Amino acid sequence: MKTIFATYLLFLFHLTSNAQDSFNKLPQAAKISCPMLLIDEHIIANKNIITSKEDIEEIAVIKGKPRRETHFYNLTANGILFAKLKKEIPYKTQAELNTFLDLDENNPVYVNGYLLEHDTYTIATESIAEVELVAPNNENNLTEKVINIWTLTQEERENGCALSQMK
Repeated sequence: MKTIFATYLLFLFHLTSNAQDSFNKLPQAAKISCPMLLIDEHIIANKNIITSKEDIEEIAVIKGKPRRETHFYNLTANGILFAKLKKEIPYKTQAELNTFLDLDENNPVYVNGYLLEHDTYTIATESIAEVELVAPNNENNLTEKVINIWTLTQEERENGCALSQMK
Protein backbone atom coordinates (compact mmCIF):
# COMPACT_ATOMS: atom_id res chain seq x y z
CA MET A 1 0.00 0.00 0.00
CA LYS A 2 2.86 2.38 0.85
CA THR A 3 4.41 1.67 -2.56
CA ILE A 4 1.19 2.58 -4.36
CA PHE A 5 0.84 5.76 -2.29
CA ALA A 6 4.47 6.75 -2.95
CA THR A 7 4.04 6.08 -6.68
CA TYR A 8 0.87 8.19 -6.70
CA LEU A 9 2.67 11.08 -4.97
CA LEU A 10 5.56 10.92 -7.44
CA PHE A 11 3.09 10.91 -10.33
CA LEU A 12 1.31 14.01 -8.93
CA PHE A 13 4.65 15.75 -8.37
CA HIS A 14 5.62 15.04 -11.98
CA LEU A 15 2.31 16.46 -13.27
CA THR A 16 2.53 19.65 -11.21
CA SER A 17 6.17 20.28 -12.10
CA ASN A 18 5.33 20.08 -15.82
CA ALA A 19 2.27 22.29 -15.35
CA GLN A 20 4.47 25.13 -14.09
CA ASP A 21 6.04 25.46 -17.54
CA SER A 22 3.31 27.52 -19.15
CA PHE A 23 3.40 28.91 -22.64
CA ASN A 24 3.83 32.66 -23.28
CA LYS A 25 0.67 33.42 -25.20
CA LEU A 26 -2.13 35.89 -25.74
CA PRO A 27 -5.64 35.04 -24.45
CA GLN A 28 -6.97 34.43 -27.99
CA ALA A 29 -4.49 31.55 -28.40
CA ALA A 30 -6.51 29.46 -25.93
CA LYS A 31 -8.93 28.41 -28.69
CA ILE A 32 -6.21 27.39 -31.16
CA SER A 33 -5.64 23.68 -31.76
CA CYS A 34 -3.49 23.80 -34.90
CA PRO A 35 0.15 22.70 -34.96
CA MET A 36 2.82 25.25 -35.86
CA LEU A 37 4.68 24.69 -39.14
CA LEU A 38 8.39 25.53 -39.26
CA ILE A 39 10.16 25.55 -42.61
CA ASP A 40 13.94 25.08 -42.52
CA GLU A 41 13.81 25.45 -38.70
CA HIS A 42 13.20 29.23 -38.72
CA ILE A 43 10.42 30.20 -41.16
CA ILE A 44 6.93 30.04 -39.65
CA ALA A 45 4.32 29.20 -42.27
CA ASN A 46 0.92 27.65 -42.80
CA LYS A 47 0.10 24.42 -44.63
CA ASN A 48 -0.71 26.28 -47.86
CA ILE A 49 3.00 26.90 -48.41
CA ILE A 50 3.33 23.23 -49.37
CA THR A 51 1.64 22.98 -52.76
CA SER A 52 2.65 19.41 -53.62
CA LYS A 53 4.46 16.39 -52.21
CA GLU A 54 7.33 17.18 -54.56
CA ASP A 55 8.01 20.39 -52.55
CA ILE A 56 8.91 18.35 -49.46
CA GLU A 57 12.48 17.22 -48.95
CA GLU A 58 12.06 16.14 -45.34
CA ILE A 59 9.36 16.32 -42.64
CA ALA A 60 9.25 15.65 -38.88
CA VAL A 61 6.60 16.02 -36.19
CA ILE A 62 6.76 16.80 -32.47
CA LYS A 63 3.51 15.97 -30.79
CA GLY A 64 4.52 16.08 -27.12
CA LYS A 65 5.77 18.91 -24.98
CA PRO A 66 9.58 19.27 -25.13
CA ARG A 67 11.72 20.66 -22.33
CA ARG A 68 11.56 24.41 -21.72
CA GLU A 69 15.21 24.82 -22.82
CA THR A 70 14.32 23.81 -26.37
CA HIS A 71 14.54 26.95 -28.54
CA PHE A 72 11.15 26.26 -30.17
CA TYR A 73 9.39 25.32 -26.89
CA ASN A 74 6.84 28.15 -26.88
CA LEU A 75 5.63 27.18 -30.36
CA THR A 76 4.80 23.58 -29.38
CA ALA A 77 1.54 23.97 -27.44
CA ASN A 78 -0.42 22.18 -30.19
CA GLY A 79 2.43 20.23 -31.72
CA ILE A 80 4.94 21.34 -34.29
CA LEU A 81 5.72 20.24 -37.83
CA PHE A 82 9.20 20.67 -39.24
CA ALA A 83 9.58 20.68 -43.00
CA LYS A 84 12.56 21.11 -45.24
CA LEU A 85 11.41 22.23 -48.65
CA LYS A 86 13.06 22.13 -52.05
CA LYS A 87 11.85 25.63 -52.89
CA GLU A 88 12.75 29.07 -51.55
CA ILE A 89 10.18 30.70 -49.26
CA PRO A 90 9.96 34.52 -49.17
CA TYR A 91 9.75 35.79 -45.59
CA LYS A 92 9.86 38.85 -43.34
CA THR A 93 11.91 39.16 -40.18
CA GLN A 94 10.35 40.23 -36.91
CA ALA A 95 12.28 43.52 -37.08
CA GLU A 96 10.92 44.22 -40.58
CA LEU A 97 7.34 43.60 -39.43
CA ASN A 98 7.78 45.84 -36.39
CA THR A 99 9.33 48.63 -38.46
CA PHE A 100 6.52 48.38 -41.03
CA LEU A 101 4.00 48.98 -38.22
CA ASP A 102 6.07 51.85 -36.83
CA LEU A 103 7.13 49.97 -33.69
CA ASP A 104 10.58 49.45 -32.22
CA GLU A 105 12.30 46.73 -34.24
CA ASN A 106 12.90 44.67 -31.06
CA ASN A 107 9.23 44.78 -30.03
CA PRO A 108 7.77 41.37 -29.12
CA VAL A 109 6.08 39.46 -31.96
CA TYR A 110 3.47 36.74 -31.53
CA VAL A 111 2.32 34.20 -34.12
CA ASN A 112 -1.15 32.72 -33.74
CA GLY A 113 -1.12 34.13 -30.22
CA TYR A 114 2.21 32.54 -29.15
CA LEU A 115 5.25 34.69 -28.36
CA LEU A 116 8.29 34.22 -30.57
CA GLU A 117 10.92 33.94 -27.86
CA HIS A 118 13.82 34.10 -30.31
CA ASP A 119 14.47 36.75 -32.96
CA THR A 120 15.78 34.15 -35.42
CA TYR A 121 12.22 33.21 -36.42
CA THR A 122 10.84 34.73 -39.59
CA ILE A 123 7.35 34.59 -41.08
CA ALA A 124 6.58 33.37 -44.60
CA THR A 125 4.94 36.31 -46.38
CA GLU A 126 2.55 34.02 -48.29
CA SER A 127 1.35 32.60 -44.96
CA ILE A 128 0.31 35.88 -43.34
CA ALA A 129 -3.48 35.77 -43.11
CA GLU A 130 -3.81 38.80 -40.82
CA VAL A 131 -1.61 41.21 -38.87
CA GLU A 132 -3.08 42.33 -35.58
CA LEU A 133 -1.77 45.16 -33.40
CA VAL A 134 -2.58 44.19 -29.80
CA ALA A 135 -2.75 46.94 -27.18
CA PRO A 136 -2.15 46.24 -23.48
CA ASN A 137 -5.23 45.58 -21.35
CA ASN A 138 -6.23 43.71 -18.17
CA GLU A 139 -6.92 40.51 -20.05
CA ASN A 140 -3.56 40.14 -21.85
CA ASN A 141 -1.26 41.72 -19.21
CA LEU A 142 0.98 43.24 -21.89
CA THR A 143 3.18 46.23 -21.08
CA GLU A 144 3.41 47.50 -24.66
CA LYS A 145 1.71 47.15 -28.05
CA VAL A 146 2.69 43.94 -29.81
CA ILE A 147 2.16 42.38 -33.20
CA ASN A 148 0.25 39.13 -33.51
CA ILE A 149 0.64 37.51 -36.92
CA TRP A 150 -2.11 35.09 -37.86
CA THR A 151 -1.05 32.30 -40.22
CA LEU A 152 -4.39 30.60 -39.63
CA THR A 153 -7.66 31.46 -41.30
CA GLN A 154 -10.61 32.60 -39.20
CA GLU A 155 -12.19 29.16 -39.68
CA GLU A 156 -9.03 27.38 -38.46
CA ARG A 157 -8.91 29.67 -35.42
CA GLU A 158 -12.50 28.83 -34.52
CA ASN A 159 -12.73 25.16 -35.54
CA GLY A 160 -9.14 23.96 -35.35
CA CYS A 161 -7.04 22.10 -37.89
CA ALA A 162 -6.90 18.43 -38.72
CA LEU A 163 -3.52 16.97 -39.55
CA SER A 164 -5.24 14.99 -42.27
CA GLN A 165 -5.92 18.33 -43.98
CA MET A 166 -2.19 18.97 -44.25
CA LYS A 167 -1.09 18.44 -47.85
